[in-house]
Amino acid sequence: MTNIEHKYLNNTWIELSESAYANNIRFFRKIIGARPEFSVVIKANGYGHGWQSIARLAMKNQVDSFCVHSLGEALRLRRAGFNQNILIMGHVPIGRLEEAVEENFRLVVYNRETLLRLHEITASLYKLARIHLKLETGTFRQGIAQEELEWFLKELKHTPRILLEAVYTHFANIEDTTNHDYADYQRYCFNQLVRLIQSNGFPILKKHAASTAAAMLFPETHFDMVRLGIGQYGLWPSRETMVSYKEKFGEKISETLQPVLTWKARISQIKTVPADNTIGYGRTYKTTRDSRIAILPIGYSDGYDRMLSNQSYVLIKGKRAPLRGRVCMNLIMVDITDIPDVALEDEAVLIGKQGEEEITIDQLAAMSGTINYEVTARLNNEITRIIVD
Repeated sequence: MTNIEHKYLNNTWIELSESAYANNIRFFRKIIGARPEFSVVIKANGYGHGWQSIARLAMKNQVDSFCVHSLGEALRLRRAGFNQNILIMGHVPIGRLEEAVEENFRLVVYNRETLLRLHEITASLYKLARIHLKLETGTFRQGIAQEELEWFLKELKHTPRILLEAVYTHFANIEDTTNHDYADYQRYCFNQLVRLIQSNGFPILKKHAASTAAAMLFPETHFDMVRLGIGQYGLWPSRETMVSYKEKFGEKISETLQPVLTWKARISQIKTVPADNTIGYGRTYKTTRDSRIAILPIGYSDGYDRMLSNQSYVLIKGKRAPLRGRVCMNLIMVDITDIPDVALEDEAVLIGKQGEEEITIDQLAAMSGTINYEVTARLNNEITRIIVD
């Protein structure tokens, strides 16, 4: 189906800018250089952008590998023909580890039970398992604490078909602050653990720690691999990251990242609501004049947060049309009284630019009391994604 057909046959759709994605990859390539492995994180349906579309764009822009959360995500990539290295960062059920070994996925290990089962599987299949040990440095999610590390290293010396390919960690507070003392502490802990592992018989290791924020702010965290998450989508990890980057490098923010995603919908009805009438569930908005109201066929089931009720707006004909009433499961109502010549099936922009106006993901996140990651990750997987320009 062509882009024109999508425009006329869907009530709502998401457009992904190929040029914006390419810009973002170039930007990070310039930052990290040619040596570290450039891996992109496309878990959670590509942070809501659409895993398959993003994987295609990533390959077109010569990224090296993928990171995902689950075995299911990794298998979907393989079945779609992506043969690059794939690191599964989340827990793989013990009963499905054999599938992961058969597909030669990289596996993150932090449980003893996983390592023991991998030993059994590799001995039975005569296959190699490639693992990345996740080291606990102070985030206290997944990870191996220093006092546990000796057991893993001892066991790995007796598992000839399990290759300790890499070790890594993840920063707890590199995004939400301009004070990076804790990140420095975690980096120190990570380096100490790496030296411990190397001195215990594993001298050749890949190391990785850098997420988007770390990649941007601290070149010393690039090591042998960078895991690029939200930055590839043209979104800043946080305002604090933006401020820190600007202070550290002095670059114009407008010349850095470009948002990839635009979300659009089509007006499904237009009606006039007389003054002194209420709109929507709970009667939370009362008209103060005769008002023209446009109905849009999207709602919280599509990922448009109910917290946006009566406070957000959409763009129609390049002008702001404020939400009236509560966000419903499948519908929102917007005021077009001051926008002339609006017609049935005209295009409305929920996220993105139209004319001189723009609605950013960060604005919607602020209105909803959340972060940009959640706004995109919650976009309904069934909404059609199309690549443009």
